[in-house]
Amino acid sequence: MKRLLVFFQITLCFFVFVFLITATANLVAQDDTAVPPPSGLLTSNGIWIETGLPLPVFRLSAPQVTGDGSVRLAANFSALNGSSAEPDSYLGRSRFTVLNEATNSVLEQYGATGGFYAFNPTEAFGETPRGPIDSTLAQRAACLFLKNNQMFPDNTIIGTPNVFSCDYDFSANPYNFTLINASSQGATSGSAKNPTTDVIGAIVQVPMFVKTGNFSQTPQVPLGGAGGHISLLFRTTNLQDTGFSLDDSVVGLGAVAMPFYGRSATFIDNFPTRDPATARDAVIARVQESFPGASNINVPDPALLYMVNDAAQPQTGLEPMLSFSGIEVTTGGETIILRDIVEPALEGGSGGFGPDVAITSPADGSSFTPGNPVNLTGTISAGAAPYTYTWSLNDGAVVLTGTLGAPGNLNATANDLQVDSHDGYPANVAVLLQVEDSNGAVRQAAINLIPTVAPSAYLPIVPNGTAALFSRHVTSAPAAVTAVYRFGVEAGSDYPPYGAGGPDLGGVIPDASGFRSSMLAYGWSSSFNWWNASAWERDWRDCSLGGGDCTYGVDRVDFAYYAGHGGAGGLSLPSSTDSSWFPGSNARFQTLRWVGFASCQTLRAQWPTPSSAPIRQWFNAFQGAHMLLGFNSNMADVAFGPRLVDNMRMPSFLGITFPWAQRTIREAWVQTAFNMNAGKPAYIYAIGTNSVNPADNKLPFSGDPALARPYPVASYHWVWWDE
Repeated sequence: MKRLLVFFQITLCFFVFVFLITATANLVAQDDTAVPPPSGLLTSNGIWIETGLPLPVFRLSAPQVTGDGSVRLAANFSALNGSSAEPDSYLGRSRFTVLNEATNSVLEQYGATGGFYAFNPTEAFGETPRGPIDSTLAQRAACLFLKNNQMFPDNTIIGTPNVFSCDYDFSANPYNFTLINASSQGATSGSAKNPTTDVIGAIVQVPMFVKTGNFSQTPQVPLGGAGGHISLLFRTTNLQDTGFSLDDSVVGLGAVAMPFYGRSATFIDNFPTRDPATARDAVIARVQESFPGASNINVPDPALLYMVNDAAQPQTGLEPMLSFSGIEVTTGGETIILRDIVEPALEGGSGGFGPDVAITSPADGSSFTPGNPVNLTGTISAGAAPYTYTWSLNDGAVVLTGTLGAPGNLNATANDLQVDSHDGYPANVAVLLQVEDSNGAVRQAAINLIPTVAPSAYLPIVPNGTAALFSRHVTSAPAAVTAVYRFGVEAGSDYPPYGAGGPDLGGVIPDASGFRSSMLAYGWSSSFNWWNASAWERDWRDCSLGGGDCTYGVDRVDFAYYAGHGGAGGLSLPSSTDSSWFPGSNARFQTLRWVGFASCQTLRAQWPTPSSAPIRQWFNAFQGAHMLLGFNSNMADVAFGPRLVDNMRMPSFLGITFPWAQRTIREAWVQTAFNMNAGKPAYIYAIGTNSVNPADNKLPFSGDPALARPYPVASYHWVWWDE
C-alpha cells in the first residue's frame, strides 16, 4: 500500500509539473510583452538583419603606391611586362600609368587605394566576334589567373570563394557570368525588322565578402559599390585562339578591374543595426512623395552590402549599407526604374555610428538675389570627432572645406552663386554639406535655393517645322573647319518634394558636377547646367513635336549628359513641367552628337522580342547624331561622370600627349561601367549613307576639326551587356 501511495504522489507531481509548464507557456504566448517577436528583415541577398543586433565597422588602409611597384604589378601581364610607369595625379592623389604602345595595353594604379585597372581598349571592347564563349572555361580561367598571380585578397577579414584551388563545379556558376552582345539593323524600309545579334565577349565577376562571422553572429556580408569587385573581361574562350590577350597564360583576356587590390581592413567596433523594415518604409515614403500620382510603387527588399568606393577615391571607413535596387514606379502608363538608393544599415545618433548632419539656414526653398552673398549654417552631432566637412554647390564649386574638433555649428558664406537661365526662368542652386567623421563615416545634407531673377541670355529663334529643322543638317565637314565644342548637363539629384530629407540620389551630385568640371578642364564650353526643378522634359523633345530642344534645349550642344532616374527607352525627369517622362521616340537630335544617359534602362536592349526592344525607340534621334550611351540594366548611384571624362580624354604625362592611348567614346563608356561596377552598359550609333562611322569617335579638344555627321542613316548598331 505504501508503494502504491508513493507512486500516486509521484504521478500527481508529474502532472502538476506538466500543467504548470503548459500554463506558463500559454501565458507567455498570450503576453506579447514577455517575449517580443524579433524585428528584422530577410534581405534580397539572403541575410537576416535583426534590429539592434551588432554588425562590425572596419577601417580601410591603402598601401604605398610607387612607379616601381606599378611596373612590378604590370609584370603579371605579359602584354605589359617590361614597360615603364608614367606619373600623374587624379583627384589630388598620385596615379601611375604603365603603357605599352607595341601591344596597345595600359595599366592604371591609384595611390588613393592601391587598386588598379589593366586593359587593351581596342581588343577588350571591340565589336567583332572572336569565337565561342564558354561559361565554365571563362570562370576557370579567371580563377587560375588570379590564383597563379596571387591576386586574391589574403587576410582574415576580406574573402572570396575558395582561394586555395580552382576545383569548383563551374557549371553551377560560383562566379557571376555576363555575356556581351552586338546587334545591327539596316535603316531602309526593305531591311529586316529583326536585328542580327552576335556574342562578342563575356564578363566574369568574382564575389567578394566581409567575414563578419569573426565579429558578429552574421557569417558574411558581400562587398558592393564601385570598388567592391574583381572583374575580368574575355573576348573568347577558344583554346585555339591566337589573338590578343593581356597575358599569354589565359586566352582572350581583354581587361581586368581590381579596385580593391592592396587594401586591408582592421576592426573598429560593433554597432547596433537599425530596423531595416523602418528604413524600407522611409524609402517607400520618399518614393511616394516624389511620384504622388503613381498607380504602382514596388520597392524590393534591400541588399545588405559593405559599400566600397572606386580605386581613385580614398576611403577610410567600411560600414554595412542597405542598397535598394530595382525600385519600380508606374506613372502615366510608363514604368520608371530608379537609380539605387543606399541607406546606412546601422543606427545613428548617440551610441550609433556616423554623424548627424543638417543645414539649418537658410531654409530649403529660400530665395536669394544673384550677386549677393548667402550665409550658410549647418550642424554636426554624434559620430566620432574630429570631423572633416565640405560645403559645395551642384556645379562642382567648393564653397569651403575645414575641420571641426567637436559637435557644433558650421558657418560659411557663398559669394556670387552662379545662376543659369532656363528659357527665362532662373535655375535652382543646390547647396551640399558633406561630413566625414574620424571613423570614416560619410553623411550629407542638401538644400535648394531659388534665384529671384534669371540672367539674360540670347535664345536663337528656330522656327518649328520639318523643313526648318532639316535645313540644319551637316552631313560632312572639311578638315579645315574647326568647331567650338560645347556640352550641357541635366541632373536629378532631388525629386519632389525638393530638399526634404536631403538629396534622393546622393551619387548624382558628384556624378553630374564631376562630368561638368572635368569637361570644363578639358577646354569645352558649358551651355547649360539644369538640375532638379529646372530639368524639363521639353528640353529633350524635338521642336517639331512642340518641344524646345533646338532653341533652349539639349540640341544646341555637342555632348549632353543626363544623370537621374530613367526607364526602358526613356528618362524620368525631376520636374513635372509639361511631363516628367521623356520617351526616346520624341528625340530628333541634329546638332547633338553624343549623349550619355547615367540612368536605369534608358537604352534597354534585352527584351523578349528583339524587334520591340526599347533601345529601338531612339532610332529617330539620329538626325545627325553620332552615338547614345547608357545602360541596359539598372544603374548604381555612383559618380560615373568624372571617371568617364578621365577615360575619354587624351592621356598626357609631363606635358607629353599619347594619342595612341586615347580611348574612343564608346570604349570609355563601357570601360567606366566595367571599372566602377555601375551596371550593364549599352550604346547605340548610326552609320551614314555617306560612310561616316562614329564607332571610332574620340573626344575632341574644343577647336579640333568639326566631325562629319552620319546622315542620312544607312544602319543602326548597338552593343549591350546581359543582366
